[in-house]
This record gives sequence, structure tokens and C-alpha cells, in this order.
Amino acid sequence: MYDKTALIASLRHETKVIKHLATQVPATQLNWRPTDKQRSTIELLRFLTIAGIGSAEYLITGNWDHWGPMDEARKSVTVDTFAKAMDKQQKALEKILAGFSDAALKRKPAKTWSGAKTTLGTGFIEMVLKSMVAYRMQLFLYAKESGASHIATSDCWNGKPAKAKKASAG
Repeated sequence: MYDKTALIASLRHETKVIKHLATQVPATQLNWRPTDKQRSTIELLRFLTIAGIGSAEYLITGNWDHWGPMDEARKSVTVDTFAKAMDKQQKALEKILAGFSDAALKRKPAKTWSGAKTTLGTGFIEMVLKSMVAYRMQLFLYAKESGASHIATSDCWNGKPAKAKKASAG
């Protein structure tokens, strides 16, 4: 299992990459959606601002009582406030994790969305970190499919464009 320091570093990285990808979405494509029944890009961005903390709160409390107010608050997120909302989520995740030692993360019982028993640390990896990775990939694909043909693997995995290769002298 990750220790708390590694988990926080991974969550910070995901937040950084997600914020970068959000800046790559063509401004005219925020309402783009792959199909009629899927989220639009702006809806995906808004969801990303609560996906991690919503799952973390569930791990702590074992219920979804917090979801309604979070869901309502995300509706006011705009492209201009997105990065700040992601930073707020990151700080909230770190505050939760600050309350637990590595040993407590390994021992404290929690339950998954399906009700399966797990530990808090494993739950953070399975439900918080992996959700952020998955929705980050979805955002990358949305951006590419809606016109951001300039972004590539480095944008998705590193949160920045790849360095240009130097031409070889020859």
C-alpha cells in the first residue's frame, strides 16, 4: 500500500494534470459531448471538482449525506473557477489525510461504494486516486475528440506538452 506521503503526491499530480488538460479544451467546445447521454466537457470538469472529495467523505462517513451540497456547489464552477475548485478539493483531501497516520490508513476499516469491506488507505487508492486517474483520461479524450489535436501523451500523463526534440546535426 502507498504511504500517506506517496498518496498525497499522487493526488497532487492528478490535480496538476487535470488542471492542465482543462486549459487545453477549446473554449468553443465546453458543451461538446461524445453522445447525447454522456456528460458534456463542462459537466465533466464540474464533476472532477468533487469526484475525489466526494468519495473520500464517503470512505470516512460510510454515507452519501454530503453529496447533495457538493453536487449543488459544483454547478457554479466555470472554466475560470475550475483550477481554484480543483485546488480546494486537493486541500480538503490533504486535510482528511492529515488526520490519519500511515498505520491508521492500513488498519481503519472502511467500505467501498458497493459495500465491500476495505481499509481507509486502500479505499483512498481504489475510490479516490483511481477515480481521478480515470476521469483525467476521460478529460484528455474529450479534449482530443473536440478539437485539441495538439495535445499528446505527455499532456495526459505529465500535465505538460512534451519537450521538442532537438534536430540532430548530420
